[in-house]
Amino acid sequence: MRITQSMIIENFNRNLTQNLKRLGDINDMIAARRKIRRPSDDPVGAALALKLRRQLSALEQYNSNAKDALTWMKDTETALTNVGDRLQRINELTVQAANGTLTADEREKILYEVRELKDQLLQEANSTSVNRYIFGGYITDKPPFDIVEEEIDGKLKKVIKLNPEIEDSGRKIDDDDFIDYNLGHSEQIPINLIGPEVFEDIFKAVEALEVALEKDDSEAISGGILEDIKNSLGIVLKYRAQIGARTNRLEATVARLDANEIDYLELLNDTEGIDLAKMITELKMEESIYRASLSVGARIIQPTLVDFLR
Repeated sequence: MRITQSMIIENFNRNLTQNLKRLGDINDMIAARRKIRRPSDDPVGAALALKLRRQLSALEQYNSNAKDALTWMKDTETALTNVGDRLQRINELTVQAANGTLTADEREKILYEVRELKDQLLQEANSTSVNRYIFGGYITDKPPFDIVEEEIDGKLKKVIKLNPEIEDSGRKIDDDDFIDYNLGHSEQIPINLIGPEVFEDIFKAVEALEVALEKDDSEAISGGILEDIKNSLGIVLKYRAQIGARTNRLEATVARLDANEIDYLELLNDTEGIDLAKMITELKMEESIYRASLSVGARIIQPTLVDFLR
């Protein structure tokens, strides 16, 4: 078979094109920082990368949920801590008021402070986390409690009740109002406490103390009222323990999800990422090959008489 000049040139152009393509591919990989730019580059690797990206997206959402829930838990813990502090002060005042030697004027001063503390308890019961009411169940856009007037012993008294707007809407805050956050494929955690469960007995005890102070009834104060106030402190401690346990669980979950994200990112980088130093070395090598090809081509493709006649 006779080798012609045109065959040599055609073969050279084909090889030169292949060299240029390899050079371009390496350039593209370095620019994109990825060795898989399209499924055809590595079908198996592309499928694995897609799966890893979906998993990473889910992990990021679970992590966001966990951190949001953790913020809610910490805000709830702060509210309960404040409630416990107010009740501790009310307990001290109740012990003082139970002293039969106190004068009516002295009990009136205690009454004034108890009323202020009751208002502070209402504020804590209507605490928010990122503009959502903590103790209102699913109803997070309305304060769960409000002060309403109620007739007691023939007189109108201001008492703390479930917000009338919530009751008028036909919704009750009950055990069905737990808000669950997804922390994994089959893992959930309730983030809220039910307001009436936490505060109903507390408000009743404080308001009974208020009525007894108004009547200057030291016997009632030293009897069941003092016991109810102490029980209220126990209620707060019980729910603080619940929130503390959930907070510990959430902190462990956030740590685990953070670690999982790092692991999956490393695996994704191993699957579709590049070794930059290695790729730059390959780029230099391909550049050298391409330049050598051009140099050789300049010697192979010599001008002919036809070129001069054009």
